[in-house]
Amino acid sequence: MRLTRGAPALLGAALLQAGCFASQYRTNPRVAIVDGDPIVQMAPLGKFHSATAPPMVEIARHSDPPEDEERLLGLARGERPRAYPIGLLDRFEVVNDGLPDLPYVVARCALTHLAAVYERRAGGNLLTFENSGALWRDTLVLRDRETGTLWSAATGAALFGPLAGQRLTPVSAAYATAEAWRGAHPDSLYMDMGEPTSVPFLMRLYAASPWQGISKIKTRDARHDPKKEFLSVGAAGEAVAFTEEEIRRAGPVRTKLAGRTISIEWDARLGTARAYSLMQVERREEAVVPMYWFALDRHYERVLWDQR
Repeated sequence: MRLTRGAPALLGAALLQAGCFASQYRTNPRVAIVDGDPIVQMAPLGKFHSATAPPMVEIARHSDPPEDEERLLGLARGERPRAYPIGLLDRFEVVNDGLPDLPYVVARCALTHLAAVYERRAGGNLLTFENSGALWRDTLVLRDRETGTLWSAATGAALFGPLAGQRLTPVSAAYATAEAWRGAHPDSLYMDMGEPTSVPFLMRLYAASPWQGISKIKTRDARHDPKKEFLSVGAAGEAVAFTEEEIRRAGPVRTKLAGRTISIEWDARLGTARAYSLMQVERREEAVVPMYWFALDRHYERVLWDQR
């Protein structure tokens, strides 16, 4: 982000506001302690927007079509591809949607640069999610309305409640620019909530700030700048982290993750990296999730990084 002449003052104001949130993080109610870290209730349940079955329209009918460079999450499944602009997800952080054979939830946490999609089935239940108003490891916590269980948006793990210990299945989605997605999928439908699709200005200021969430807990893994943006594939307590540029330059990269071989490849049509598990008889696409370096360090016991 390029700071304009008045931006340093605005950035300072944003940091002061973050300082207030940090104070609240220390004093607000603890819902539970999970793996040594508190689930902190930062706001009342229902304060933040969630959406269910949002309007999906063609780009020509969209109330605020995303600019070419704006990012989105795209799913090329079903009869027509679907796209969820990141700026809209910053305003509606939890979106319940689905296809006839695949109910899913889209989750966005700007504090950790997370944008992920999970199936909405767990424990024999079809779940509907909302923003719990809580954070765990500085990351959005989802709550399902059917059982009241709290879930990590970063890993899909059930943290606390009747379904604790279960895990949502990740759904692969492309983290791409609007221009690339439109070129690859001209027939796509786009989420339209009648709100701007650009990333909110305060979120841009936060991205440019040194803050690592609001807990004041800092990463001890100094291999990268804490706010460096990575793509990742996670499983069984470990993750592989990489940047788009690394994969674009290196070509396919093979690595091991949770005992299986993963191929990370550059998709020239979408201008982003995608990952596949190499099975004996098939290639299964894996979910690739954007996340800041500090967040990867907090959510995974081991973060692998290919330096090529």
